Amino acid sequence: MKIIRSILYSGVLVMLLTSCFPEDEDLSLGEIVEAAFTITDISTSEMRNTYLLESSSEGAFIYKWDLGNGTVITGSKTDTAFFESKGVYTVSLTVVSAGGQSTTEQQVTVEADASTGVNVLLGSEMDDESAWTFTSTGSTMTSYTFSDGKLILSNGTEVAQTNIAVWQEVELTGGTDYQFSASASGSGMTNSWVEVLLLDEEPQEGVDPSATPIAGLNTWTGCGGDAFDGKLPAISCIGDGKVSVAEDGTYYLLIKVGSWDGNLGTTGLILDDVVLVGLDTTPLVEGDNILVGSNMEDENVWTVTNVGLTLTTVEFVDGVMKFTNGSEPAQTNVGVWQAVDVEAGQKYRLKATVVDPGATGSWIEFYVHTTEPSDGTDYTQGRIEIGGDTSFEEAGTVYFLIKVGSWDGNLGSGVTIDDTQLVELN
Repeated sequence: MKIIRSILYSGVLVMLLTSCFPEDEDLSLGEIVEAAFTITDISTSEMRNTYLLESSSEGAFIYKWDLGNGTVITGSKTDTAFFESKGVYTVSLTVVSAGGQSTTEQQVTVEADASTGVNVLLGSEMDDESAWTFTSTGSTMTSYTFSDGKLILSNGTEVAQTNIAVWQEVELTGGTDYQFSASASGSGMTNSWVEVLLLDEEPQEGVDPSATPIAGLNTWTGCGGDAFDGKLPAISCIGDGKVSVAEDGTYYLLIKVGSWDGNLGTTGLILDDVVLVGLDTTPLVEGDNILVGSNMEDENVWTVTNVGLTLTTVEFVDGVMKFTNGSEPAQTNVGVWQAVDVEAGQKYRLKATVVDPGATGSWIEFYVHTTEPSDGTDYTQGRIEIGGDTSFEEAGTVYFLIKVGSWDGNLGSGVTIDDTQLVELN
């Protein structure tokens, strides 16, 4: 019979780097590899709040990333981190080598929530000048140029009186909430403004548009005077970028930039990744499960693969997949996988029941990726958490893999996995 008590994991690593690992000292097994890494923001208008993690530590055999948000990743020198919500996160890297373990940490500031939904703007990455219209608002126009995928607005370093409207027409849906965001940087402005407006009438040449800003900078209000570099809603002092419309129709997203007896600073205002995202509040409905043998009663649909260490023992018993590696400290790993076909653009959600009787120094991980597992090679691509969603740009075959193992720990009386599904979301 199946084990009654079950714990639904959020897919987090249960790797417990405790006393099972060597301390940060030379144990005559070799030199300790010092942990070191960089964090690079690789966010785009379609992939928000995403960072590249790269370790420069050579000679380690375990790389454990703790993102500071409850997510722990192990196994790769290079990985990516995603943060759903704004905040300051402490990211740590622990590396394990023959000489012991070493840990270092860095802080990353995420300046805005990663609003999920459809971006209604064109030319968001400022690589298509034709997507935007530039009109005078009655004053001398603020200068603008497109360079290296950025829009730069400037008016010199002397006292100036300029203004400009940068806008595009958008079709919005009534009753929908929208979130505006943009990457904005500058050396600091004087007597200047950056205002983001949503208008229901088309801007006119020579007319200064007026509406309540949904986000922006204003040196008289108290922001933009010092050097800045961040997401505009996060550094704004005149709105948080959120807006909604009552009726379906044509609207105009407009950014107004100018100075009055001041200037935009030596660098000017630099804009990139300008988005207006319609927030989808409609819950997705779970559809068909594309995995076979989810009830773990047919072991023939699963392939057991060596992923780089002594194999963790895998058994199919009483309708569960059971993983064991004894009661003493062990160094084992195993991948259990199957190939499945996916549709282009279709979202899939991982569901599974995991029962952990008290594993130590161990991991239980799930992956979905286009790379076929290879015997003897660790699998680190396409990590997905239980309850997490994934999709693929192209239709074809992908590989769903479960990886379970220990490093100087064990799986207790045995970790069991059951009811593993990859369900379509509609």
